[in-house]
Amino acid sequence: LLPTGFWSVLWLNQSGGLAGQFTRAGAVLLTGTFLALTLWRPSARFSRVLVATGVAGVVLVGWMWNLDVGWSELQHAVEQDLWSANRELIMRLGQATTGGGTQLLDEMSAMARTIGSLYPALLILASLAGLRLAWAWHHRIAQRPLGPAPAGFASFEFSDQLVWGWVVGLALCLLPLPPVWKAVGVNVLMVWAFLYAMRGLAVFSAGSRKVPGHVIATLTLVAMFLLPFVIGGLTLLGLADTWLDFRRRLAAPIT
Repeated sequence: LLPTGFWSVLWLNQSGGLAGQFTRAGAVLLTGTFLALTLWRPSARFSRVLVATGVAGVVLVGWMWNLDVGWSELQHAVEQDLWSANRELIMRLGQATTGGGTQLLDEMSAMARTIGSLYPALLILASLAGLRLAWAWHHRIAQRPLGPAPAGFASFEFSDQLVWGWVVGLALCLLPLPPVWKAVGVNVLMVWAFLYAMRGLAVFSAGSRKVPGHVIATLTLVAMFLLPFVIGGLTLLGLADTWLDFRRRLAAPIT
């Protein structure tokens, strides 16, 4: 813990723009929060990951408010960093003066704006995946791991009360609110869509255990060409699982 804390202090003091400072501060807050919650009361439930991410996010917003840093400033900083990196890459490839290079710059500029607008959601999703992966590896390599091991992916679930997140996200997007609140709503909806798509994939994984491997491989190959529709279907499946609890029905004995 002491070397990790020392390294975190050094990492936070590195020079860089607002986007890099925001990311580093969020990573340190997230790690510290998850570690404190784990030492306090170890748990294998995904809710621990959600709570740690939520607490770190609230503290990070408070840090921004205290420094008088607005959402537009952060978004602009992210876009500028991405734009500078992309332009430097194309310059090195020697394509910036050609017509194809100009078109590529335009596409990268549009991508930078998209990533900038969805940056909080992307950080949250990376945080959720990183903490879940770290907890799994802790149980793989520790001689005396803390708490029970996490269940397999087919058992992935979270509180059914999170369905209200859809209501909050849609309300922020549809109501006549300032643009910053609409941006918050879009990020909320992206996070919730990912969570419920993963829940739907877990339901599919639990229900396909007896399906032959070559059939699963064929379905996976087809899904790659229909990815938007597949993601939408998995999201709806995960949302329906809130009320129907498909895995409990699959596990129930047939009488």
